[in-house]
Amino acid sequence: MDTCRILVVDDEPDLEHLVLQRMRREIRSGRYSFVFARNGVEALERLEGDDGIDIVITDINMPEMDGLTLLKQIPAHAPRYSCLVVSAYGDVKNVRAAMNRGAYDFLNKPIDFEDLRRTIDKSMEHLAQVREAFEARDRMLEEGGP
Repeated sequence: MDTCRILVVDDEPDLEHLVLQRMRREIRSGRYSFVFARNGVEALERLEGDDGIDIVITDINMPEMDGLTLLKQIPAHAPRYSCLVVSAYGDVKNVRAAMNRGAYDFLNKPIDFEDLRRTIDKSMEHLAQVREAFEARDRMLEEGGP
């Protein structure tokens, strides 16, 4: 299995260190690699400059561009990414807004890293299926199919 490249978008200054520490086994084994951004604007810049991102994990409340606005911008890049939302604001309104804007799943803060690992793996399986379906469609179109 290739390394899962994950963009984490969150304005909490300690989150980068925490993720790198709690996911160190997965990083060392080559299972995951992480890139970080502090807000949605920075995240879009990272996505534009890095074709290797698989999963975007975003918070909701951030300066400059919040996570829900970021989710709205990402479909232009689909099916390249799977998006997960991790937020302390896990009320039904935010969960529904995230899911309606394309989030694959929603996790509450504080982060349960075991749950996050399972969710990342489940998201990668789903993303692989979506990518395969798009590749099959593209092959069929190239061959002159419907």
